[in-house]
Amino acid sequence: MDDENHVPERLTNSASLSEPSDRSVISPAVDSFTGGTSTIDLNNSTFPGSSDFDAVETDPSSSDKIAEWDFQLPRLRFAASTQNAANIDQGSSTFDPAAFARAVQDGANLLSLIGYLDRYSREKVSYQINDEIEGFPLMFYIVESNNERLLRHCVSKSGNPEAVHVPSQIPLLVFAIVNSHNVEGDKTLLVATLLSLGASPNVLPSAFYTPYLQDLPETGPENSANSEIEGARFNTPWCTEDVSQRLASALTLSQRYFIQKAANLRVPTAREVDLAQRRNAEGLLGISYFLIGQSLASHLLLRKLLSHILSPSKRPLVMVFAGPSGHGKTELARRLGHLLSLELEVVDCTAFSREIELFGPREPYSGAAQGSPLNNFLAKNAGKRCIVFLDEFEKTTTEIHKTLLLPFDNGEYQDRRHRSNINCSNTIWILATNAHDEVIQDYFESHQEALSDPTNQDEGVRLIKKLASEVKEDFLRTFGPPLTGRISAFIPFLPFSVGEQAVIVHKYLLELGESVEGPVNLSTGPKEKLLGNVRLRIRRDGSVCRILAESGYNIHLGARSLITAVDTVKSRLVDEYLEINEGFSEHPEKTECFVDVQADEIVVTMSASK
Repeated sequence: MDDENHVPERLTNSASLSEPSDRSVISPAVDSFTGGTSTIDLNNSTFPGSSDFDAVETDPSSSDKIAEWDFQLPRLRFAASTQNAANIDQGSSTFDPAAFARAVQDGANLLSLIGYLDRYSREKVSYQINDEIEGFPLMFYIVESNNERLLRHCVSKSGNPEAVHVPSQIPLLVFAIVNSHNVEGDKTLLVATLLSLGASPNVLPSAFYTPYLQDLPETGPENSANSEIEGARFNTPWCTEDVSQRLASALTLSQRYFIQKAANLRVPTAREVDLAQRRNAEGLLGISYFLIGQSLASHLLLRKLLSHILSPSKRPLVMVFAGPSGHGKTELARRLGHLLSLELEVVDCTAFSREIELFGPREPYSGAAQGSPLNNFLAKNAGKRCIVFLDEFEKTTTEIHKTLLLPFDNGEYQDRRHRSNINCSNTIWILATNAHDEVIQDYFESHQEALSDPTNQDEGVRLIKKLASEVKEDFLRTFGPPLTGRISAFIPFLPFSVGEQAVIVHKYLLELGESVEGPVNLSTGPKEKLLGNVRLRIRRDGSVCRILAESGYNIHLGARSLITAVDTVKSRLVDEYLEINEGFSEHPEKTECFVDVQADEIVVTMSASK
């Protein structure tokens, strides 16, 4: 079993119901997806024992300082006497959690951190990975780094996703949310990852995220419960007035959405977890936690994949992703590849009408020696688990359909370059199509309330299975029996609800904020950047994103239609930016831009430089 995808034990306790590229640098002050301020290579740095640690700040965990904790971890440093300690490769034979926390805080190279963890068996690391460093569990330092890959790897080594800072009783999930407000960049992925790895959303009072589209008051939600705990709200010991305000200020629309979604998701059974671990496919169990919408499609996909790996077949898995454009078909395939660490080949079927164009020519035709991208991908991954995503499959021809019958039927394919047989029985084929949009939209309109109710998943699953059968019948009429008979599963994708549309708008607004926050660059040429040093703030994000979504969503275009709505905000931001009566400058001070709603109208304003 691959430790990196280990599923925590909490997921095995209940079956009841209760959002990708690698980063090489980790820094608590900078989003790990964009780099770090400093890099420490563990292979060329000291790594002394925990007894050599000092803290720059005093320990905030003492009882008289809990209320003053600002959710900042102590800054760790090595004692002066250990600056010339032995290199990590010559260090102790035991895992050193304190030195590891120090390296994480200093922005150590991600691959070096993972390599250090992998030097030791899971049993050795698990013995200390939940130790406290200066009064805080090691997992708090991992979350502070804002690197989802490092977080996954630590949980695979038995790191506890439900760790708690005992003196304040603050859960790790709450720290992840509030800490996200202290650093730049979007932290939604980290929160979703933590939830997917076993952190329970139930540690948060539901008033903070239900309904997720509702704007949170600055002071936090109204305390409807009669708390029996002095100074606490919602009968939750850690939820003091100060923490409630911090949490309400930090929780974004996207985070509230994924927390509410996690609260309604069915927890995998012990047997499902065992199966996934035995097949090195633990990442499958977290696939529903990362997508906006399409919970039912994710459920059908998960069930089919678990069934397939439980009873392997020489026939490859061939699935149809059916639904309107822009509703997550490609995103679900990419997320599947990311979680399972699989190679993914996306093929735009609009570019091919003949078999020779898609798979490449055979000898003696010109170009046979080079092969096509798809041909070479299948050859490179012969016998391996991988994904081929055929986008807009309805644009393909009968000639291409006939060529696909053999690999779909027995998992065999002939390399066009030298006519050797290739085993593609482990290939996952996904045929994405919007040829059945009318069937899906009519069905959705007739059952919209039940299909959109996240609290009644059983009824939703029953209805989506019935829709899948109707899509299969329509596929049969469109593509014929030979191809239809080789399809393993039909996965319908539904239109987005109003709330899901708003969350997608929020995602695009965050991307806009990231694009304008970088520094101005006055150099001439491709590196020039005149729009920068702007920090985008979204007030009342639920209302703002709902209004933008209602004005822009088109069911035939899906998420793509919402980009246009966000472009209106960008245009107003640019107008405000150009109104500043000073020339462009590379100074680091940032200008704050606020997006708000007044009388159901979107308002964009910009403050003076800070």
